[in-house]
Amino acid sequence: MNDPNSWIGKLEAEISGELGQPVTLASGGDLPEPSRCFADVLEVPGARLVLAGDGDDTAAFLAEARVIEAGQLDAAMIRELWSGILASVAVRLGGKASPARGPDPSGQPCILRLGGAGLRMSLAVEAAAGTQIAAAAEAQTASGHGSGAGGTAGKAAPSLPTAVENAGKVPAPKGNFDLLLEVELDASVRFGSREIELKELLELGPGDVVELDRQVADPVDLVIGDRIVARGEVVLVNGNFGLRVTEVAEPVRRLESIRCVW
Repeated sequence: MNDPNSWIGKLEAEISGELGQPVTLASGGDLPEPSRCFADVLEVPGARLVLAGDGDDTAAFLAEARVIEAGQLDAAMIRELWSGILASVAVRLGGKASPARGPDPSGQPCILRLGGAGLRMSLAVEAAAGTQIAAAAEAQTASGHGSGAGGTAGKAAPSLPTAVENAGKVPAPKGNFDLLLEVELDASVRFGSREIELKELLELGPGDVVELDRQVADPVDLVIGDRIVARGEVVLVNGNFGLRVTEVAEPVRRLESIRCVW
């Protein structure tokens, strides 16, 4: 139950599901650098997982996953996005996650790969407190030292299911995400942009043309807040302009646009 190797496949599958892209998680490699480490605790059925990842590697990994653009966000935002991903992974496993009090990359070294990016991590697995108490009680009953009726000396205690088995049987909590689904957001279509000097702005008049940084054949952006959530081509729908979507951002990035609006 406390063997990190028993959790690697499970975490690999759930992180892949959360990002919508296949990732690989394998033991080995170097431990992350403590001075720039992001550590999170996943409280899941039967176990407590401590994941610590290198901050610089995390930024490159999220850029490869198209959650952010390279060099776009600061360390605090990268940390927030990564913790949000792990929180969703914990929910998928039937538990919850929270940032650790301090970086402690003392677990088994692992590396999470996506495309050309590799995220150095450490994974430590501890038995959950409730599991330890239950195991101790059953061991005491099996040895005939239980207090109260029903303790039978020499009777073998039933084996506890592993944390992986429990995670597969416990349904993930629904949470309150559905409350956000009716929230109305302002969306706009952006054809392009250009930086101009204040002098040029004041000199604009009817008939002047402002050249944008985008070719006619390039897709336009669907923007919510200050985030691009989709791209596509302009079409006419019953006399109105419309947007035929040709590509969309990853779900995590689309949700991040809501945070920008608020």
